[in-house]
Amino acid sequence: METKVRMINRVTGVAGDVRATEAGEALVAQGAAEYEEITRGGFAFHCENTTPTAAVIALPTTTAAIGFWNSAADGGKSMIVDALYAVAMTDGAALPQSGIIYVLGQTRVVTLTSGLTARRNNGYGATNDSVAVIAAGGAILDAVTGVAIGWQPAGSSVVAAVASLGGMGLWVAIDGRLIIPPGRQFGINILSSASGSTWNVGMMWHERQITLA
Repeated sequence: METKVRMINRVTGVAGDVRATEAGEALVAQGAAEYEEITRGGFAFHCENTTPTAAVIALPTTTAAIGFWNSAADGGKSMIVDALYAVAMTDGAALPQSGIIYVLGQTRVVTLTSGLTARRNNGYGATNDSVAVIAAGGAILDAVTGVAIGWQPAGSSVVAAVASLGGMGLWVAIDGRLIIPPGRQFGINILSSASGSTWNVGMMWHERQITLA
């Protein structure tokens, strides 16, 4: 018995058969870029703080360079983290070693004070339909979320090469390993070996209705 599947190209509208090997194994090839469909749908976002924030030199509690709160009701959309990133604007005289750290809240808490706006990764349409409430740096996290034991490192650190000047970049692909459920806060910081560096810090994420277990 032979089985045929007809596929319609969503761009050209042309129909075609899905082919298989003699053993009946479907031949499949990825035709789109890895994150194209997630981005195309309009619910992938990014945001970073607009004023450089000083790196911390010890594990913080409620202080974050940037903070996120998922405003969805219980059972609503989750924020699925794609990447964390940061750019050094100034570096200290001691040429510090710096890396990204983050904290993810484990319980529903109060909202952050909104000060920043999410931007769409596809550059199309309105930007006000994200569930994220985003706050610029400071002691912005809830005390239940912002505890020293909750802060974790992400990716590799970098070492400054020139005193006082910025330019270093940090990029950590998370690829869904972190999920911000409805009502939870999420904070990001830069942890440095010496004081004096300032950073613009941000996150990329997409939003989906998923079942959490």
